[in-house]
Amino acid sequence: MRTLRITGVPYTDEQIADATKDVTAQAGVGADTTGVEKRYPKAVMGDFDGDPDRVTEMDAIVAYLQMLGTLVDFKDYRPSTDFR
Repeated sequence: MRTLRITGVPYTDEQIADATKDVTAQAGVGADTTGVEKRYPKAVMGDFDGDPDRVTEMDAIVAYLQMLGTLVDFKDYRPSTDFR
């Protein structure tokens, strides 16, 4: 996240500091999700791989893929001009 911030991704110090706690909470591993919901209001919470006792790569992949669609601001998208 620190490296991505260098490249322009607007991660805050709070998001970086809470990253491990947030991924565990998002995956539903017995953590309080209040902070995650505040920092990432569109985040989908849940155990994505059927193993509620630990966070796995599958949890991370599914959470990432679900988040991708929230990164596009469709009101600014103009198909007739954006891909020429």
